[in-house]
This record gives sequence, C-alpha cells and structure tokens, in this order.
Amino acid sequence: MLIGSKKILRFAHLKFRFFFLIILLNLLIACSVIDIQKSAPLSSSERWLILPFQNYSQTPRAGEQVEEILSTLLRIRGISNIEMYQLDDDSKNDWAEFNDRKRQEKAMSLAIKENVSYAVTGSVDEWQYKLGVGSEPVVGLTIRIIELSSGKVIWSASGARSGWSTESLSGTAQKLIKNLISDLSIT
Repeated sequence: MLIGSKKILRFAHLKFRFFFLIILLNLLIACSVIDIQKSAPLSSSERWLILPFQNYSQTPRAGEQVEEILSTLLRIRGISNIEMYQLDDDSKNDWAEFNDRKRQEKAMSLAIKENVSYAVTGSVDEWQYKLGVGSEPVVGLTIRIIELSSGKVIWSASGARSGWSTESLSGTAQKLIKNLISDLSIT
C-alpha cells in the first residue's frame, strides 16, 4: 500500500508545526522580566561613581561582579568619567566593610564630599544556577542612579533573567544589565 504525496506533505507540515511550537516554548522558558523608569537625559561629561551594590543573594561578592560589569557597559554607552568606589587603606580590615549597607552609606558620603554628580548603586537579589537537569543561570537585580546634589533617585530599573543551561552566569547578567541600561538617556 502506497501513501499518497498529499498525505506525506500533510504529515511533514504537521511535523513542522510541532517543531516550531517546541522551539517557541523553549524560547519562552529562557525569559526575562524588566521594569525601567524613564528619566531626563543624563550628562556623560559629569562625574559618575559606582557605589557598592547590596548583595541579597546567597553568592558571596555578587554585588562586586555586578559593579564591574555595569561600569564596563556604562563606559561603552559613552560615560567615560565613571569611577568605582575604592576602599581606603584604613577600612580594608574593618568589619563594617563586610556590611553592604554601611559600605554604601560610606561611599555615598564620600561621593558627596568629592562633588560627584551621579551615583550608581543597587542590589543583587538573585545570582545563582538553578538546580535541576539544566542548571540554568538566574540573575535578578535592581539599579538606581542618584543625583547627589538633590539626593533623589532620578532613574531606576529592575529585572530578572534566566539563561540557557549552556550560558554562563556572568553572561546572563551582562545581557540583563545591558537590557536594563539600554533605555537610559545619556547626552
């Protein structure tokens, strides 16, 4: 018994639809959630300082990793006058430096003294590989820009992203941070 060419085509078409549906569902699994506040344009010629990020994740030093990635991506966006908060030699052995909130407050007061215009800070909420078959990387964070002359948050963004099991955690974070700052208006 021979199968007609129309039946073969119908079967192939049905198989193609099923394959397309599977691919679409896989794309939706590696998704992200992003919320971004709109702001007035920020000047790239002003002094910027990246403050310590508060680390609410269970991964040590995740905040420092975000700070490094963020500083690079902001430089790529055209902010050349951006610095990272550095511990002074007297504070390197101080237990208070292990408290993210105290480090952030200390850095903020230093930035105000040094006439920095914009301070960039935030928090890391999630920084891990999900347990399971695929071990997908998962990143969740918030970024805020504070105008130090007024003390007001003038821009903020929050997001979470999960990647594929073949992606790295830092690569997933870089994609998320790039998406978060993509709408940041810089002049």
